[in-house]
Amino acid sequence: MERSKRETRVGIVGAGALGTLLASCLSRAGIRVRVLLRSSGRAEACRREAPLAEPTDDPAALLPASFVFLCVKSYQTGDAARRIAPSLLETPTPVVSLQNGWGNLDLLEHALPGVPLVAGTTTLGAYWDEAGRVHASTGGITIFTAWTPGAEPDAAAAARLFTGAGLRAEIAANAREVLWRKLVLNVAVNPLTAIHAVVNGAVRDSPALYALACAAAREAVAVGAARGFLHAPYDPEPLLDALLHDTAGNRSSMAEDVARARPTEGDAILGAVRREGDAAGVPTPIATLLSERLAALEAERSARPKP
Repeated sequence: MERSKRETRVGIVGAGALGTLLASCLSRAGIRVRVLLRSSGRAEACRREAPLAEPTDDPAALLPASFVFLCVKSYQTGDAARRIAPSLLETPTPVVSLQNGWGNLDLLEHALPGVPLVAGTTTLGAYWDEAGRVHASTGGITIFTAWTPGAEPDAAAAARLFTGAGLRAEIAANAREVLWRKLVLNVAVNPLTAIHAVVNGAVRDSPALYALACAAAREAVAVGAARGFLHAPYDPEPLLDALLHDTAGNRSSMAEDVARARPTEGDAILGAVRREGDAAGVPTPIATLLSERLAALEAERSARPKP
């Protein structure tokens, strides 16, 4: 009985656009899904967009489960880990981080000792519109890779769970390389779409923005290679071009955050490149410029009177 439950239930922490998209896709595939919410206001949207999933405000209700997927913003990682730690430390369950930014897994490893951790990156696209509806593109791919020793079977099982739900998934071996490669694309796309209030495809359509995006990506590659996060330097332009093409109509999470006057993940993305660049002695003028522009925009938006 217990084994059956573990094979068919997952927990999701965070009912943002990505968490809600996963709740909808996995629950429609016959998997029992419970979504941990931070506010009752999000429960109504979760029930509407993922009617087969079960919203809850009780971390203990996520277990037993085969996996707990972490889909919160990078700056919410600490709070989320503290909420779920008592249950997970009592019943160790693999945690899969599907977050933007750098440093989330290090924080989770410290907060959840002994819990199997899997790093994940995804190009699934999802955002909330002004009417509170989720717009999603499910053609992207999710890559799973073990973070803690011995979590390789968990990464493979997470990939099988996704493919069984009709989502594209792969496994990889080097977690830090996988995460830094995703960061390279985040650095190139998210800040520019947020600063200019455009969808992803607009970056590709503008020669000036596209050139800046490519330069930001190459700068991040140089930092990652110097720090040993990448096996070798590479040209990120083909991957960037493919991402912008495949997600042309999507709004990045950072663009959404700026539009709604919410905190952004700028520090976990641009700040990470700057800090690691400093550690490696690699200049990061583009990440610095984008950080300054993003910070100014965030300050301006937050200072506006609330409607």
